Amino acid sequence: MGKAVIYVAGNPDSYPVEYYDAREGIYKGMIPDLFREFSESSDYDIEYYKPGEEDLREPLAEERQVDIISGCVGEESFRHRSQGEIVVLETRIGGESIFYRILMTDAAPQQLKGDLEDFVSAVSQESKAGMLIDCSQGKPALYRKRTKLAFGGLGVAILGLTVGAVWLAGRCRRYRRAADKRDETDSLTGIGNETYLSRNFERFVVRENRALYAMVYFYADTDKMRKTRSSEETDGFVRRMASALLGFTGERDILARVSDQGFVMVRMCPGDEELRQWVLSVLARVRGVGEDHGRYVSAGMCRLKDGDWDLDGCLLHVSQAARAACGEDLDYKVCTDSWIRQFREERKLQGDIERGLENQEFQLYIQFYADAAQGRIVGGEALARWGHPEKGVLSPGSFIPLMERAGLMGQLDFYALDQACGFLERLHQVGMEDFFMSCNFSPATLKEEGFMDRCSQIIKTHQFDRGRLIFQVPKKAFNEELAVVIKYVRQLKDMGVRVALDDFGEGFAAYADINEYMPDVLQLDKRLVGLLGTDAGNAIVKAMVQVSHELGIRVMAEGAQEKDQAGLLRDMGCDMIQGFWFYRPIPAWEAVRKLLEQSADAGKGGL
Repeated sequence: MGKAVIYVAGNPDSYPVEYYDAREGIYKGMIPDLFREFSESSDYDIEYYKPGEEDLREPLAEERQVDIISGCVGEESFRHRSQGEIVVLETRIGGESIFYRILMTDAAPQQLKGDLEDFVSAVSQESKAGMLIDCSQGKPALYRKRTKLAFGGLGVAILGLTVGAVWLAGRCRRYRRAADKRDETDSLTGIGNETYLSRNFERFVVRENRALYAMVYFYADTDKMRKTRSSEETDGFVRRMASALLGFTGERDILARVSDQGFVMVRMCPGDEELRQWVLSVLARVRGVGEDHGRYVSAGMCRLKDGDWDLDGCLLHVSQAARAACGEDLDYKVCTDSWIRQFREERKLQGDIERGLENQEFQLYIQFYADAAQGRIVGGEALARWGHPEKGVLSPGSFIPLMERAGLMGQLDFYALDQACGFLERLHQVGMEDFFMSCNFSPATLKEEGFMDRCSQIIKTHQFDRGRLIFQVPKKAFNEELAVVIKYVRQLKDMGVRVALDDFGEGFAAYADINEYMPDVLQLDKRLVGLLGTDAGNAIVKAMVQVSHELGIRVMAEGAQEKDQAGLLRDMGCDMIQGFWFYRPIPAWEAVRKLLEQSADAGKGGL
């Protein structure tokens, strides 16, 4: 037969006799220790009902939801029908007797009072004093071990023991308050942290004044700061930023550092325009103390509404708005209802991405390259589309930014490479050997440790002419010395694949670079193609094509959206053209069908 469960309404703030430890989420002190010892030696299982920092004894007693009301001090009483009380501890403070009691409600089993009273009376005052000392020192309170404690010998009076214990309890309470203050303080800046924010948010922001408050998140991109300055300099800026924010903090405002990159101000500010001007003033001050660090600071803000009782949710929204503002080089973003709906939709979509990668929901799409002279398909660029089970086929613009923020681009890039190699293998099996596939990678993927090894492993699992695979290499992705990129290109060529210098005209500054890189293909940036039709644009592109051919380099142009652009590129001798004027991205299965339709020309053109 199981033990009878006895529910207790505890006193959360009677340290160290009985108190709630928020860090561990349990009740501690002499009385909880007695209850635990009683449970071990009896047929009762004693549990604290709804443990927390709020004192719920009055409503729980009145509603008869508990069997015991604990931690009752002095004349403290509650509205309940009682079966009596048990004095747990007696002491004297200032000449006055103080009793710590537990009250039995009429919901308790009749036998409980007698059993518990017998147990408590058998515990000596010396042992109770030892419990208090153990609790105040943070030691595990095990009653069996406490019987060995000696307090001044057997002749010490019980009253002296309890008075000494309570004196120690008072001193430890001061230590505890000091420890709580340390727990609520950010070690770098000395201002409050998230725990401090949470406590004071409930204290200052109530239903009656909620609409007068706004929450502002000041975001500092310390990751970028540490790339240009030392960690010590960045920490110094964060401290100066905290000091500047303190200068804008009123008596009814709450300032806290809630992350390595963010401060939150909960500010009483009635008007939206007043709030906007205040935020701009704060940003100007913060940026003024930050030198070049100041350009990495932005804000997100929202007006609190009656329904905004979720502090964590509000923090999430304003922090993401601040990050977005920083990414878009804006001073601030406002968390409007429409922005929050969009943010939540993106968060949901971001959560779907990993599932989509795992379930292979991402599909290979191909945008063809056409031979400029004949207009025949000679190759294609590997692209990705997401076949979302609810939203249908999604374009890269709807998921690539989310994947970049989530650090998932590597998974997609390697998946696309594997799909591209598989496509070339299928063509190889049916004798189509003149079609090439180009693959590009995000900068983060290119810099991953083991990138080359991963690519080599994927390529080795497929059978096709390695020269049919082209890696697009943008110099701008590296921000490194020329020698680093040259080494990268050589490693790729050692794998047997071809290399295209991507976005020429944006990332590569001079033809001297081309001579060092030894590329197979030069890809003209679509912005260069967009200059066609002007005298300067025509002259620049024509010269690039001519010089590339003299160096033995083939030229691909991307972004040919109009017939006139395609015609000019053809007349200038460009080898291959990609753009909506010729073909839009299509699924891999449809690409196979189109290639089979022109299979009669399979031996002509290409690379």
